Amino acid sequence: MANIPYAAFLLAPAIALSAAPATAAEEAETAQDLLELSIEELARIPVQSASKQDEPLSAAPTALYVITGREIEASGALSIAEALRLAPNLQVQQVDARQYAVTARGFNGIESANKLLVLIDGRTIYSPLASTVFWELHNLPVEDIRQIEAISGPGGTLYGPNAVNGVVSIVTRDAHDTLGGLVRATAGEQEQTAAVRYGTPIGTEGAARFYLHVFNRDGLPRGMAPDLDDRFQGWQGGFRADFARGADHLTLQGDLFDTDSNALPGDGDRGHNLLARWTRAFAADSTLRVQAYYDWVERDFLLTHDSLQTFDVEAQLNQRIGGHDLVVGAGLRTTRDEFINNLNEFELDPVRKRLWVMNAFVQDRVALTSDLSLVLGIKAEQTSFTGIELLPNVRVAWQPDERTLLWGAISRAVRTPSRIDRQLANLPFLAPAPDFVSEKLVAFEAGYRGQPTERTSLSVSVFFNIYDDLRSAEPAPDGGLPIRLSNGWKGHSYGVEAWSSTQLTAWWRVNLGLATLWKDFELKPGRIDLAAGGSLGHDPEYQLLARTQMDVAQGLRLDAGLRRVGELEATPGIGGYVEADARLGYRVSEDLELFVAGRNLLHRDHAESDDVQRGQAAERSLLAGTRVTF
Repeated sequence: MANIPYAAFLLAPAIALSAAPATAAEEAETAQDLLELSIEELARIPVQSASKQDEPLSAAPTALYVITGREIEASGALSIAEALRLAPNLQVQQVDARQYAVTARGFNGIESANKLLVLIDGRTIYSPLASTVFWELHNLPVEDIRQIEAISGPGGTLYGPNAVNGVVSIVTRDAHDTLGGLVRATAGEQEQTAAVRYGTPIGTEGAARFYLHVFNRDGLPRGMAPDLDDRFQGWQGGFRADFARGADHLTLQGDLFDTDSNALPGDGDRGHNLLARWTRAFAADSTLRVQAYYDWVERDFLLTHDSLQTFDVEAQLNQRIGGHDLVVGAGLRTTRDEFINNLNEFELDPVRKRLWVMNAFVQDRVALTSDLSLVLGIKAEQTSFTGIELLPNVRVAWQPDERTLLWGAISRAVRTPSRIDRQLANLPFLAPAPDFVSEKLVAFEAGYRGQPTERTSLSVSVFFNIYDDLRSAEPAPDGGLPIRLSNGWKGHSYGVEAWSSTQLTAWWRVNLGLATLWKDFELKPGRIDLAAGGSLGHDPEYQLLARTQMDVAQGLRLDAGLRRVGELEATPGIGGYVEADARLGYRVSEDLELFVAGRNLLHRDHAESDDVQRGQAAERSLLAGTRVTF
């Protein structure tokens, strides 16, 4: 991949266009009609992540930001992690060319970002082996994403443990919306990508699409860590098929990927997954959904090997009974993990283990009056590793008119112990910690979402989070060895999140976002943490985002963003930074778009991660690209 000439990427769409007749433009939404959605229409975008049932964004009583597929394409983002920078309630750190750390409401860092649950079409990509999300394992084409729903705040009642500080739900397009072909290619000094997708009808009721995405990223310059060979290249392919007949909808989809990390010969990641989902609408107010998936990933890096197999099945019933909107569900999951370490003496005991997880939940939204509703819910989850956890949630929502929503919530969430938390050992230095318990959160939230004017939308939320039993590394009772992982930290954090969108003219929109975070943590009496609070992460006190989208001229679209991120007060710390990105796209015809884009335009490079072992510097990058539909 590294030796493919840039011209090959730029010519690929033109070759595909000449090889196939331009019978029809892609039916999916494109970046070029981004501004055709009014502020009112944006407020009515259907979302599911807040209540696991369709509802307009304007009625969701939680801190929820929606990134549409159009916004992603218009921004120039080519990966999921970069697309998440569009959400003002998420904090994104680029660690090196392949790794990112993403959080909501704190605890960011490559090791500490373990409180954000992430799903792709209902399939969790949070690793229970390592308690994190490996973003480098997921490289679907951004053109296939319909929207990303980013919730900041606990989601344990509906999603279970590990949905502590937030939930990110990535939703891809229905196959019926991606008929025809699409080819995208980009080339720049640091990164090259190519994506091919083709969708075809199946009879009168079905449709399927197939895709292949190839990418190559050069290594980044030295940051807080020594200069490493962090080049990253690979491919991902897959399919999605949708069949709709009357009240039934069936979805089948799967992915296959392979990457090369260049650390040592043979290092890289590989995996595959397969998902099936059936939905039956019994009536306008009654829906049953059954979903099952299998997922397998394997990673090799610097003489370490780990793998994780997951099989998951769940059922959910949505039912309206009088003034009650009920959501009832249950699920079963089994995982088999493996960790082999030939780099040093740290190991899991046992090396391989199968775990079982069972859960059931119920949530009821009760209409107290025509404009006031109460949401009550609880989830019970039992695992063969950690026992039973109860995750309750109480929310109140007041919607006096279509343009105003006020809400408040009290929730409990937990991060359950991973095998690394309890069973990682290197005697006589580190001993297993069978008594390590779940990290706990009780969250208090309140917010406003509405349209102060016809041309402006605004969302403001405040939160106060109380944490207990956060991870520490403690010496033996006599102050010596062995060290054990324990639950020595407690404390609280609080902050404000706000974002707005203003339609200044028919051709010009401006988005603003602000997130603040203050933390106060302390060790419990008599406890010592030899990791010096490493599990608490390192977070800026504020993040400010500004974006603008403009139809500059006929067929010419400009999307530009500016972000200001506060300093990380750590040892060593890194200063705050201001950066900008921009994309200029020109639609030559309905089927052909040319664009140029740039990231980190204000500086040659800057540090985002303070990781002294892996952190490289994010650098300025420019690219040119084409996108063709046929």
